[in-house]
Amino acid sequence: MGVMEVYGNEMKNAKPAVLLIDDHALILQGIKFIVDSMLEIGEVYTASSGSEAITLMKNNSFAVCLIDIELPDLSGFELMEIIRNMVPQTRIIINTMHEEPWVVKKLIQMGVDGVILKSADTDEIKNALRSVLNGESYFCDEFNKIKKRLRLNGDTPDYHSLLTNREMDVLKAISMGMQTKEIAESLHVSVNTVESHRKSLFSKFEVRNAVELVLKAINNGIIHLDPNKNI
Repeated sequence: MGVMEVYGNEMKNAKPAVLLIDDHALILQGIKFIVDSMLEIGEVYTASSGSEAITLMKNNSFAVCLIDIELPDLSGFELMEIIRNMVPQTRIIINTMHEEPWVVKKLIQMGVDGVILKSADTDEIKNALRSVLNGESYFCDEFNKIKKRLRLNGDTPDYHSLLTNREMDVLKAISMGMQTKEIAESLHVSVNTVESHRKSLFSKFEVRNAVELVLKAINNGIIHLDPNKNI
């Protein structure tokens, strides 16, 4: 190895490292190609799952993590919370195709440093990384538009508009004390499908268990103690 090559590697290692996390191989490699071209960034690592990302973070120091919100083992929200606890100084950009109000609200509440959509072009990806590396926040135009439409000052969200018809069915069933298997049989869906809806309900209502879910749904007028009044 020549002197210039050694020097080049040392310079690259002195630059901030970035971790890209996405379970879609083509998207992951495409973003890596873009980030690799940024001279101000050093090593670029990739992970296709939350657990793989956590392992990498235990052995490396990253200035920024770019996270897909949907991963096979953890949600982007869960991974973001883990990273915040492990290495609070690491900054986080979320890369997502979700534009639902509850997603936007939750990301803001969690204090994400940046958000871009999966449709982001090369320039936007670079601008997001540069802004966050410089200690600033970066939110794409569409995210900012949704932010303006939301009442993020503590007002009650419109849960009716956040829930799908099937989520409403599962919510009503949970409020009636039905177990997952019973709900699956009554709705003619799999147990895994019911669990997925249950997880989504917990996330949208920002609760930890079924009791909190039902109480919050009742308090916000989504369901009623009299089942005949449920929409």
